[in-house]
Amino acid sequence: MRAMTTWLSGLVRRRYVQMLPAVLGVSLTIALLAILGIFINASATTMTRRALGDVPVDWQIEIVPGANIDSVAQQLNQSARVRIVDTVGYADVSGFTARLGGNTLGGTTQTTGEGKVLGVTPTYWKNFPAQLRPMLGAADGILVAQQTAANLNVTVGDTVSIARIGLRAVTARIDGVVDLPQADALFQAVGVPPGAAPQAPPDNVLVVPMAIWHKWFDQQAVVRRGTVNTQLHVRLDHTPLPPDPRDSYVSVHQLANNFEARVAGSAIVGDNLAARLDAVREDALYARVLFLFLGVPGAILAIILTFAVSATGADRRRREHALLRVRGATTSMILRLESL
Repeated sequence: MRAMTTWLSGLVRRRYVQMLPAVLGVSLTIALLAILGIFINASATTMTRRALGDVPVDWQIEIVPGANIDSVAQQLNQSARVRIVDTVGYADVSGFTARLGGNTLGGTTQTTGEGKVLGVTPTYWKNFPAQLRPMLGAADGILVAQQTAANLNVTVGDTVSIARIGLRAVTARIDGVVDLPQADALFQAVGVPPGAAPQAPPDNVLVVPMAIWHKWFDQQAVVRRGTVNTQLHVRLDHTPLPPDPRDSYVSVHQLANNFEARVAGSAIVGDNLAARLDAVREDALYARVLFLFLGVPGAILAIILTFAVSATGADRRRREHALLRVRGATTSMILRLESL
């Protein structure tokens, strides 16, 4: 140990000019690899955070007709860390009709084809603000989608007739016109096989308070089963999820599987969060490969340059080794000194 200390001290005092380039080469190589790893991990974390923030509704849980919604909600709270749960009702209707008279279209009648009527709670738009964009009139009450308002040529204050399936029609006064920017996700078919063609959102949509929705469509659910269903829209607590999108996907997917196992036959999970993370993890893998292709050649070049600088003193080191052998140094001692 004393010999190695003396040797190192002599190198630092007498050969620091020769040692400095090799030390810098090793330092730069290690720093480049460390920065590359930090950058890859930071980019993956950023992609995960943005992906989690872009999903309007994490889970859409469709309640099987006849199942107890309170029991499903209880199992949900026991299966995952949930921040927000809200109930949404979906009802199929045969169409909408607006009778426009006076100076508008001379007393004509505008009729649409099949559509949907959504029932939402008073807190839904606050809990899921990305689902609704008010355009005209009130942001609550009887709301008509922008495309439906154009099809019927109606606006705030007009009356629309809703043709229920198997029951007589009901009428309602329009309180506001809204846009549904996330209509593809809002009206997606829950439980379809992976890779199936996405279902196009309906052109004709009316949004009403949940109390009115139950009043209109509870009887239709009995008369025409399958035309009325209820969903739980869920936002999970993202805090415990791993920062890497691959690990987050696995974690969310396992949560959904565990919940479905608990409520087997009572509910079906539409896992929007896992679907989003699945797409992001592929992007993260591509970015990781790209960073490696860009960074590894630089690290290899730094290593080659470091060896090249070190090799310039090979003749001198051979002479030093010969002198050490003359003075009785063993091969192991020479290797230990050289390793410094």
